[in-house]
Amino acid sequence: MAHTQRYETLRRRVGTIIDIGTVTDYVSRAYDVVYTLAIVVNLVASVAYTFDAAAARCGGLLLALEGITVAFFALDYVLRLWTADCFYHDASRVKAVSRYVFSFTGIVDLLSFLPHYLPFLFPAGAVAFRMFRVVRIFRLF
Repeated sequence: MAHTQRYETLRRRVGTIIDIGTVTDYVSRAYDVVYTLAIVVNLVASVAYTFDAAAARCGGLLLALEGITVAFFALDYVLRLWTADCFYHDASRVKAVSRYVFSFTGIVDLLSFLPHYLPFLFPAGAVAFRMFRVVRIFRLF
C-alpha cells in the first residue's frame, strides 16, 4: 500500500513539474526554462544545419544537439502520457491518455520528435519524414 502511494505521489509530482509551473515551484519553473531552451536550441540547430557552410563546419555538433533535444522531447511525451490523468482530472486513466494523445498539444508533441525516429524504422521514406520536422516550430506556441 505504501509503495503504491509513493508511486502515485511521484507520478503526480512529475505531472506538476512538467505542467506550467507556478512562481513558487522552482523545480517546475526550471523544467519550463529547460524545455524552452531545448526548443530554441533544436530550432537553431535544425535551421543552421540547412546551411552548407554551417553543416560543413559544425555538422557533428548540430546533429548531436538535435539528437539530444529530440530525445528530451520524446522523454517529455512519455512523461505526459504517464501523467495524463493529472491534466484531465475528470477522466479515467485510459481516457485521459487518449484525450492527451489526440489533443492539439499531444499531436504537436508527437510530431516534434517522431519524424526524427521514423527514418530508422522506415529508411525508404526518410525524405518524406523531413517535411514533418517543420511542425517543431509549433512547439514555440
